[in-house]
Amino acid sequence: MDPDTITQIYEANYRLVWNLCYTFLRNVQDVEDAVQDTFLRLIQSRRDFPTDEAVRAWLIVTARNVCRDELKRSRRSNLPLEDADGRAAPIPEPDETLSAVRSLPDKYKAPIYLFYYEGLSTAEISRLLSRRESTVRSDLRRGRLLLRQMLERST
Repeated sequence: MDPDTITQIYEANYRLVWNLCYTFLRNVQDVEDAVQDTFLRLIQSRRDFPTDEAVRAWLIVTARNVCRDELKRSRRSNLPLEDADGRAAPIPEPDETLSAVRSLPDKYKAPIYLFYYEGLSTAEISRLLSRRESTVRSDLRRGRLLLRQMLERST
């Protein structure tokens, strides 16, 4: 893949990858690292994608995997509070609904975000997350119910 193509892919998909990573990690520095790692993996993969949708799908799956790996690593290391100085606080949430989506359990977080914020169909989400389409629809239904309960409590 030539540098111009990589630049075009980066510019077209940066927001998608950043928002998806923030949905999982909720810490700006961790998100920036995950985004960088995702695009670095794209460069290292040396793959040629037949369509823009294929690139987008690959980035979504890779970003999700990078975030999951980071969450596993961070759960293994307990940082004492006094050692946490200098760690940046997450950016403020401008949208109460998106904030609630980001606090959903992981099982519902990605399908809800991809469906409502990125406009993907349940079939596309099914392929990206390697789940049956009926499972994605069930996760969306349950996620919406949890989301509604969370938003009702906050008002």
